[in-house]
Amino acid sequence: MAPDVVHIATEGPLGWSALRAARGLGLPVISSYHTNFSQYMSAYRLGFVESGAWRYLRWFHNRTARTFCPTASIRDILLAKGFERVATWGRGVDGERFHPAKRDPELRRSLGFGPEDLVFLYCGRLAAEKNLPLLLRAFRGLTAPRARLLLIGDGPLREQLAADADARVVFTGYRQGEELARLYACADVMAFPSLTETFGNVMLEAMAAGLPVIGFRVPGPQDIVRPGETGLLLETVEAAALSRAMEELMQDAPKRRRLGANARAYAQKQNWQDINDVVRQAYVEVCQKPTTGPGAQSALAPQQNEERKELSHVDAEKTQTCR
Repeated sequence: MAPDVVHIATEGPLGWSALRAARGLGLPVISSYHTNFSQYMSAYRLGFVESGAWRYLRWFHNRTARTFCPTASIRDILLAKGFERVATWGRGVDGERFHPAKRDPELRRSLGFGPEDLVFLYCGRLAAEKNLPLLLRAFRGLTAPRARLLLIGDGPLREQLAADADARVVFTGYRQGEELARLYACADVMAFPSLTETFGNVMLEAMAAGLPVIGFRVPGPQDIVRPGETGLLLETVEAAALSRAMEELMQDAPKRRRLGANARAYAQKQNWQDINDVVRQAYVEVCQKPTTGPGAQSALAPQQNEERKELSHVDAEKTQTCR
């Protein structure tokens, strides 16, 4: 059965090929923007190609009927960069899988944590764009002797981070499913130093497990964390600022528990069915629109020929910025 609409979730070579094929067949196209490629380039010292990346991304997404991004902050950035027809498609969480009741003293003991230890958690890729050296510096600045740090995930920075960490830091490697949910529940606070998120699903998972979140006031954390209600947002991107916030929640147990309970309540409201209704409605709308316009069906051969020329003009730039 032929598709009615094509939803492209990547701007790389596969997504570019799908866009070209769908446009050639006259199928309406919707796209998603998930990754801050331009900021990642800065993290990997490739900032000199950032302007070219934005040109390609803008060109790519403006050839679709709708571009979905996960937060209002990212939507505003895209609109300022000249993206058109941008809408917000949030993220949900499974509140039954990620649950405070899965806290297991035996699992904590197996990780080397004592009953009185307070465990800070990071979950995600161990990579340059996640700002993890700053997290280690902040953790080393804590004065409380019972502080522990649990790093869940893997990536190219693991060996470097392990070499810089002391015995209080535990690396689990990549985990998923039920095992991941139990690890979340073993922690007490999420410390999330990343500055490059479009959303940050792991923050929502940690909140569902009853953990308050500490992060910086940047896109992603600022769209999820309610300062003073479900966690703390820091204005200054410094290890000292993060260390002070971590120390604050270590010393103030009532505040930590209150923020964690509020975080759990907030996460429970992030229902996938309601969130996905936004996308379903968009599918219906683009399929019902007249057969003209970006991403819509079109039987106009001249227009398609012009689009093919346009695609060929950016082919070289696409190859450079997306490979």
